Amino acid sequence: MAKSVLVCDDDLGLLTVLSNIMESAGYSVETACDGIEAISKAIKSQPHYYDLILIDHLMPGLNGLGLVKELRDCKIPSKIIVLSGNLDEELKVAFHAMAVDKILSKPDGITQLAECATAVLSE
Repeated sequence: MAKSVLVCDDDLGLLTVLSNIMESAGYSVETACDGIEAISKAIKSQPHYYDLILIDHLMPGLNGLGLVKELRDCKIPSKIIVLSGNLDEELKVAFHAMAVDKILSKPDGITQLAECATAVLSE
């Protein structure tokens, strides 16, 4: 059975690109356009949690940092990769403190996404 991935990004074009990359790599993919939709889908997925959640940081409403906090507060055990173009060292430290599994930068990290996801899921 394919590993399940939730891709969360408010840029619909990029959301499609990321979804296609993950589907081409053999993952079962669902999408969310913002943090609120992502937390709702993650909670509803119980008891069969997503294996991996890909999160953009800059989103309206609930940003990536807030989303990760909500996921961890709800004890959702999914692996998390943050994929963002606007992370300074302080934000990276904050994400790592919340047990994010990997941080990739846009746009360079997009080409490494499937390989990185496989590595994170095999840990």
